[in-house]
Amino acid sequence: MAVILAIIYNALNNMKKILRLLLLLAIFVSCSKDDDIMFSISQEEISFGVSGGEQIVSVTTDGDWECNYDADWLLVREQQNKIRIIADENPNVDSRTAIIQVLCNGSMCSMITVNQDGVSLEIGEENIVVPSMGEIRQVSLNCNSSNYTIECQNEWIDIKKGTDVLFINIDRNYNMTERVGMIKLIQGSVEKNLSIRQNACPWYESFQMINVEGGSFFIGAQKDNSSSLNYDIDAYQIESPVHKVTLDDYCIGMFEVTQAQWVAAMGNNPSIHQGDNLPVENVSWEQVQDFINLLNEKSGLTYRLPTESEWEFAAKGGNKSEGFKYSGYSVLGACGWYYSNSESSTHQVGTKYPNELGIYDMSGNVREWCNDWFDYYTSSDANNPNGPDYGNMKVNRGGSWTTPAVNCRNSYRHTDFPYEASQDLGFRLALTAQ
Repeated sequence: MAVILAIIYNALNNMKKILRLLLLLAIFVSCSKDDDIMFSISQEEISFGVSGGEQIVSVTTDGDWECNYDADWLLVREQQNKIRIIADENPNVDSRTAIIQVLCNGSMCSMITVNQDGVSLEIGEENIVVPSMGEIRQVSLNCNSSNYTIECQNEWIDIKKGTDVLFINIDRNYNMTERVGMIKLIQGSVEKNLSIRQNACPWYESFQMINVEGGSFFIGAQKDNSSSLNYDIDAYQIESPVHKVTLDDYCIGMFEVTQAQWVAAMGNNPSIHQGDNLPVENVSWEQVQDFINLLNEKSGLTYRLPTESEWEFAAKGGNKSEGFKYSGYSVLGACGWYYSNSESSTHQVGTKYPNELGIYDMSGNVREWCNDWFDYYTSSDANNPNGPDYGNMKVNRGGSWTTPAVNCRNSYRHTDFPYEASQDLGFRLALTAQ
């Protein structure tokens, strides 16, 4: 019996040893399980340009993984077997680096280093000088991003982006004073300034002209038949009969000739109401011819006064005419200085709205000399009429700061002797199209 008990006891001890061995093996297997996990990533270092963007890192594993990072300019998305890394635009000159820790089953298995370039913004010139006639200037540009912005408050400067270059179109300067503009390039926190200085123009190049396409129109006005052409209840008999006129192309001044332009040419200022940008007035037709002769000598061009027909066609808006009573508007206060709003004085040219062709002050401010001797209209059609070859009175048009609205209509005609001058009588230039 004792022998049997001893055998059973030994057998139980052996079973305990086997069970203990199995338990130790299980613990060993359990403890070493993480060491056998398959884990890898496709990249351990990535780089972004200054503009940022998105890149993907592939993950190969059969474990549970996650990412840790603390860079506020990164956004990391964990999606199945890939890591989406999104970088913001870098606004600073300095490059920057961030670390993304990749953990698997709670343990760090790898790191991803993320690098990003800083801003690089350089321009080839910071100060340029251009002639008064204007030009297109190319300025080299070194920028590692296409997201830079351009700011410019000067309407006479137009900028277009090119590949590693800026195309800068500078309009002609019609001012007799130098002007300065500024272009600002901005990329993030980096700014670069480009100053543009444009030379003043000489007085004989200071006249801004509007191209008027030739065409046919009906000149004059009548108040006898409301169903006929150019009916106007305010028309004077001198504006009739209405008849057809055909004109070739020509140019006419955008503005009335100013006192600054007159003084620069003639060395004196005859105007009663004085100011550089006020229209010159108190000049006779004969004095205007002296001015034009000097202008043509200096410029090499053939400026002249507009014919009466050219004046009215332009005042009505040429081929773009919308049929307004005054030059560009049916409400005179929008486009002209006249008796009711002038406060008994001329005003700076170009301060009211222009007409359909972009011409200013053809209704009001000052009356304007025309080239024609006065004659009464006939009913015959006319091609490029110049008026009679001789006469006593010269035509002027447009009304002025002294006149009521009825005398600022597009069809209104007025006359003065060529030697007469008045504080409400000036002129604008014309030029035969080349």
